[in-house]
Amino acid sequence: MSEGRKLLTVTGITLAVYFVLKYLLPYVIPFLIAYALVHVLNPVVNAIRRKLPWKKEVIVSILLAVLLAVFSLAFYFLYCQFLEQVRRIAMNLDYYYTCFCGWVDECCCLVESSFGIKVDEVRSFVYSSIQHATDQIRVYIIPGALNYSMRYLKKLLNAGIFLMMLFVAVILLMKDYDVMKEKLEQFTIYGHFHNVTQRMWKQGGMYMKAQMIIIAVVIVLCAAGLWVLGNPYFLLLGIVIGLMDALPFIGTGTVLVPMAVYYLFGGRIRLAVGYVVLFVLTYVVREFLEPRLIGAKLGIYPFVMVVVVYVGLYLYGAAGVLLGPVTLLTVIEILRELNGEEKEEQE
Repeated sequence: MSEGRKLLTVTGITLAVYFVLKYLLPYVIPFLIAYALVHVLNPVVNAIRRKLPWKKEVIVSILLAVLLAVFSLAFYFLYCQFLEQVRRIAMNLDYYYTCFCGWVDECCCLVESSFGIKVDEVRSFVYSSIQHATDQIRVYIIPGALNYSMRYLKKLLNAGIFLMMLFVAVILLMKDYDVMKEKLEQFTIYGHFHNVTQRMWKQGGMYMKAQMIIIAVVIVLCAAGLWVLGNPYFLLLGIVIGLMDALPFIGTGTVLVPMAVYYLFGGRIRLAVGYVVLFVLTYVVREFLEPRLIGAKLGIYPFVMVVVVYVGLYLYGAAGVLLGPVTLLTVIEILRELNGEEKEEQE
């Protein structure tokens, strides 16, 4: 294959994969998740059937019900804690505003005494900006977070419909999974599709698992560290910092370092050191885990992975953290399958 043809092939495959993931994936995502669940649960269901003479759909229904109950309880607990901490922030906005203004005054006095620079205009500008931001939060964000119950009810209803469709799809697919697989194996194109998806499942599954492990570890470390430091919003901040750490060029230092500086200027050296230690700990943990769990197993350089995630964020939005690497893996595996088929034809 000539270089020009290779370039056209890679470009065409990349555009096709982007189109599918960007525009078609939202319509089929419940069924893809159902297929993934059936693929994972099928060996478990078969093992249970060897001991209990039940139908596969009955066994998978029980397994799904147990999983749903466990995740629902965990989500309800975290949601209650999260909402309580959001309400606590809303109730103490005036106090935080006063504390921040005091910190700004201290910084301005320090600049004036050290450099002899008058900063009255800077101080008034900062105060007006803070007041405007506080008013926006009080008028729009907090009522939107706490009082738009109908909007949340609609989202909850949509989530319930999604789960119901997923539940039904898993049961129906599990019932005929083996028969459908045997019939599809008779088609040549299914063989290529199966090869690509199997390698994607192995590689992409490792990537997804690694990302979830890293995010979960960072969230746990942040929440535990903030709790030890006496922060009353340890869970809320821990989740936010952990999710921010998954984004390229945005890490735990985006929140932890400014907090350390705030406590340092406030004379609370112990807390400042604690936040710095927490930042260093989370940074070291991510630097230790990321190349071992992601880059090394995927055979992709960490720098390339950062570029792919950044481009994915630009193309797909927040979902690009996952869809960016998925796009790269899909293109690589399709090209590998095409190259393998081409070699077989030449032989």
